Amino acid sequence: MGRNPKSSERHALQGTKPHATTVTAVSEVKSARPKMPKTLTPAAKKEWRRIVPILEERGTLSRADSTCLSLYAETYARWLQAQEELATHGLVVVTTVLDKHGAAIESRKANPALKISESAERSLRAFLREFGCTPQSREKIKPTRKVEEQTESILDFLTKQAESKS
Repeated sequence: MGRNPKSSERHALQGTKPHATTVTAVSEVKSARPKMPKTLTPAAKKEWRRIVPILEERGTLSRADSTCLSLYAETYARWLQAQEELATHGLVVVTTVLDKHGAAIESRKANPALKISESAERSLRAFLREFGCTPQSREKIKPTRKVEEQTESILDFLTKQAESKS
């Protein structure tokens, strides 16, 4: 059984560095809510509205994430559409082709929606890893820096105004 990790105070006292997996650093990127593009499909907009509050709660969003997040939402919508197609027609579809004599022959083949679904699933897993939404990637993501709201009292505001006039 291994030793308990040193606290950050103990590292500071001893002049040592903590292991990279125990560092809970904050990113220098400011936290902000990305703007939802107007071009998203209705299903993608619904997924955007679902995932953004989750990512905000984790503190992993910035304004620059809009494009990546819209790609994720559209991929999710595509995956849903492929799942509906699979639910309707099944994994295997029957197609009719003509042989060289013109006789109709029925053949069974994998539903093309299955390939679309699998491709979308791979992409979704990659997006979710990027946003820290998988069990393994969750601890590797640094939270964004919170933007502190600067609330100024009316007295401070008036004092600054008076000083600037004189």
